[in-house]
Amino acid sequence: MDSSNRGQILTELIIAITITAILAAIGAQLIGVSFYSAGTSEDRQAASRLGEEVFEALRAITQGNTSSTQGWNRLYLPPDGMGTASSSKGTENFYKILILNNTWQIASGTESIVLDDDEYARFFIIENVSRDATSGNIQSTYNISNDDPATQKVTVKISKTGALDFTFVKYFTRYLNESTAQTSWGSPGCGPFSATSTQTNYCSETDIDVNANCVGDSTCFRLSPL
Repeated sequence: MDSSNRGQILTELIIAITITAILAAIGAQLIGVSFYSAGTSEDRQAASRLGEEVFEALRAITQGNTSSTQGWNRLYLPPDGMGTASSSKGTENFYKILILNNTWQIASGTESIVLDDDEYARFFIIENVSRDATSGNIQSTYNISNDDPATQKVTVKISKTGALDFTFVKYFTRYLNESTAQTSWGSPGCGPFSATSTQTNYCSETDIDVNANCVGDSTCFRLSPL
């Protein structure tokens, strides 16, 4: 074999090695991207489960009732129904959910959760909502002049070291009213009232049971406090 053939073979060998190295590098990058995508998908699924747990707990809270406050108040005046409609909410107020006496509750702060051997940080914020005075649609920027006290925006944020942060948003609306039982309607000014009546007060009877739930009781009437 003459020197020219040996040189050609050496050149071809170098080219082959170079091509192999390039293909190996590309393959390694593709595998890395695949693993990263799989990890991101798993993180999103886990974050979605953690976010939905908050939303389900808040649904239970808003539909509940205690001797001190209605459920909606605990969302509108967080964390226990005794807060304020402005300073207790917003991006500076972090909240978490917890179970106290077998009941979901709202508490201040951020919580750490271990799920599938990974540790996540979770908190949510509550914000007031305003609606366009003409269309009734929710406004992207809150306008206190068009405040809707029957709607609240809840944003859940989930984070994990080394992974993307996830944010989930849902709107909650108040559609349940407190009901109070009254077993006597004998006082002046008591009903029945027509559907178009402008009557706004209730009778001054002493026989009112504020703890009754009025389910199936035709003698009950309904109040509409916050």
